[in-house]
Amino acid sequence: MMTMRMRKATIACAAALALLGACSDDSDTTPEQTSDDATTEEQTPSAEPTEDPTPTEEPSPSDEESNTVSFQVWFSNGDRLAPAVATIDATPRVGAAALEALIKGPSGAGNLTSAVPPGTGVNSLDIEGGVATVDLSSEFESGAGIPTMGMRLGQLTFTLTQFPTVKRVVLEIDGERVERFSKERLVIEKPFTRVDFEDISPAIIVNRPLGESEVGSPVKVAGTANVFEANVLIRIVGSDDEVLAETFTTATCGSGCRGNFSEDVEFEVEEATEATVQVYEESAETGRRINMIEVPVTLVP
Repeated sequence: MMTMRMRKATIACAAALALLGACSDDSDTTPEQTSDDATTEEQTPSAEPTEDPTPTEEPSPSDEESNTVSFQVWFSNGDRLAPAVATIDATPRVGAAALEALIKGPSGAGNLTSAVPPGTGVNSLDIEGGVATVDLSSEFESGAGIPTMGMRLGQLTFTLTQFPTVKRVVLEIDGERVERFSKERLVIEKPFTRVDFEDISPAIIVNRPLGESEVGSPVKVAGTANVFEANVLIRIVGSDDEVLAETFTTATCGSGCRGNFSEDVEFEVEEATEATVQVYEESAETGRRINMIEVPVTLVP
């Protein structure tokens, strides 16, 4: 049995929901899948920096002292995708563990909800050539409503594509590749990527650091953003609201497209200090902070 704790990443953003589906037959786009599962070892960097920004590093390496590993599990906050952080006993089968956490649903994660039916079973997960083929039980198709089904598929795609070995996701139900999904008969023409769910993605996604992690200076703050003029602002704020560090960077794309960003942020502390890494943009109209993501961390000297 794995032990797990989750913590919400706080998100403030506006909303719109993607509708999925296009009529096409694209049966030759997916290579064979033969490997057993996603792991936190032997990760391969992405070669597509702007068209489909996905993490290029492990979500979090195992801690030798605590023997744990952390990763994101994607749920929903209103009508936007939103991540929680799961910490489990170290395992080589992190992809399967992430699916298990996804199906279990948010626990102690504030106002996060899930569109994934809790009775869904995982028949298999195979990864090869950047494609994750996940075979789920028929419960995954239960229910109705295009927004619900779009969110459900988005949760699955984002949870699996956090691993650098996964760029695309192919869905099977009880061993059969899905071409029309659920009672809504959504037409699935090709493997899913994060780009397919841009309309329900948060404006800013922080892949590093993960919540509840210990970080030293400089801390790498990295993720993706679709923000005005690609400007991404970063602050580290102590528990007493003292600003310990403040800087900015730019994403590789912005103002209508999503790009990657990464910045090493330096800070000084004399002892372990609880703090929050804030990543946000400023409104072009009012100058106030918007689309803020807050990641709780412990700063160490």
